[in-house]
Amino acid sequence: MRTPSKTAVLVALAATIPAAALAAAPAAGLKYERTIYSDTADVALRRPEGVACDDRGAVVVADTGNARLVVFGWKEGALAGGTQVKLAQLPYPVRVQIDGKGFVLALDRRAKRIVRVDAKGAFAGYLEPQGASSNPVTPAAFRVDAADNVYVLDVVAGKVLVVSPEGRVVRELPAPKASGLADVAVDSGGRIYLVDAVTAVVFAADPKATAFQPLSASLKEQISFPTYLTPDNRGKLYVVDQNGNAVVKLGVDGSFLGRELAMGWDDGAVYYPAQLCIDAGGAAFLADRNNDRVQVFQLPR
Repeated sequence: MRTPSKTAVLVALAATIPAAALAAAPAAGLKYERTIYSDTADVALRRPEGVACDDRGAVVVADTGNARLVVFGWKEGALAGGTQVKLAQLPYPVRVQIDGKGFVLALDRRAKRIVRVDAKGAFAGYLEPQGASSNPVTPAAFRVDAADNVYVLDVVAGKVLVVSPEGRVVRELPAPKASGLADVAVDSGGRIYLVDAVTAVVFAADPKATAFQPLSASLKEQISFPTYLTPDNRGKLYVVDQNGNAVVKLGVDGSFLGRELAMGWDDGAVYYPAQLCIDAGGAAFLADRNNDRVQVFQLPR
């Protein structure tokens, strides 16, 4: 059987991108910096779905296809390290976060559990939310805020749980009725966001709210299949359009501000991107899953 050429694949993928989004796409504002292909032993990344960063310079890749984490250092545009962390408790890491103590939290898709990994790369237990109104908790996505609270999207129970650093559930919010909730995020002011991949609707709940409200009508004309979002804490939301092979920029009111990047294999192009992390300096790390790499960009100032 003949293998499709890269050109044929790109043409097929282009058919999934909304025409209005293509017509409205401005010049990319993300500036390409560099690409991460492998660890320090030159073992290539394989289908990485997650990447986390913090303001101390730690970068952690969920190298999903190799069933491991890879830890790097990032300082003033230079990358160092590339140490492998491989744990029996984490066979399928897909989403990662770094807390204020330097611990890594990783969601294992197969076990549907959040694993804690200490600063030395050792297993430090599971996140087991205590006091939830329904059990077990089944995380589909999660996020850690600056105070080490963990926001867990449980699509089975239909809610978002806020878990304190001590492991107790301190807040529960019912999730909106949506067919494909894919991610949860929180900004520096405590506002919580959800994104629905099927309808391309972003929802928000303010710190004292008891329910989520849509930020806007469906953005399906601009976004094909959003699977991840993150606030830059500068007044914008960045949404990863997995099937559309792009990053979409929104205002915090849900307004469409443009599409960034495009599908492909060259530097600065993406092929089924996954998790996005933005540090305080504006460095943006994007897990470029089907290109077997992580790309580093700089946000426009």
